[in-house]
Amino acid sequence: MLSSPGPTAGSGCFVTNVRVAFGDCDPANIVYFPNFYRWLDQATHDLCEAAGFELTAVRRDRQWVGFPLAEAGARFHRPATINDLLRVETRVREWRPKMFLLEHKIMRDGVLLVDGWQTRFIGVHLAEQGGRLAALLLPAEFVEGVKRVIG
Repeated sequence: MLSSPGPTAGSGCFVTNVRVAFGDCDPANIVYFPNFYRWLDQATHDLCEAAGFELTAVRRDRQWVGFPLAEAGARFHRPATINDLLRVETRVREWRPKMFLLEHKIMRDGVLLVDGWQTRFIGVHLAEQGGRLAALLLPAEFVEGVKRVIG
């Protein structure tokens, strides 16, 4: 279960806290690996929301699809289990004209459990091309908003 998303002042990262629930684990009582990807996805959406770009609002008001993934990956260092309190730290590694590259670290009591990364874009449908999904040039207000939240 996700809770308490928010920036950590001056840390250069956005923090989302996660408490591992029973349903997040496999029969060996360790987190089933797709759940880490789910938490990374949620951390990204929490960051965008904190920057003023909540998903349902940008869909309604800007006609954006959202923040689709172009690439994602993770390196798993240590397992997590039921009732662990996890800290997901999210940073923007690189801004490109149409993409932003994110780095995530999932920690428990200061110990690194997972390194994750994502390449994302702001998706729009191109009506002139039959609704094909395309990457929007990143608006300056989006970049500035995320930078403001991360610190």
